Amino acid sequence: MKMILAIIPPEHLNKLLDDLDEHLLPGLTISEARGFGHHDRDFTDVEMSPRLRVEIACHDEEAETIINAIYKSAHTGQRGNGKIFVLPVADALRIKTGERGAAALGSGGT
Repeated sequence: MKMILAIIPPEHLNKLLDDLDEHLLPGLTISEARGFGHHDRDFTDVEMSPRLRVEIACHDEEAETIINAIYKSAHTGQRGNGKIFVLPVADALRIKTGERGAAALGSGGT
């Protein structure tokens, strides 16, 4: 299992959701965030740009498709497009049913 964490500009959200919907997205969490990138080195007057934090837990074999969809929807070639992080998930528990591991993510993986 993987946790995909993406930090993207808010204006890319609708395209991202459309792109992910084509791939039967297992589910996602979106929260508001603020931050700055490596180009903002003067910490005395840093403007924290509004961003969205998108988190998607998925089966290993779904990860690359989801990463590509995020990249496709957020990439403009300009500064500030964001970042994608891929983290291993040791375990998961679906609170409703008590299912653990890959079964807690639902269909899609093995």
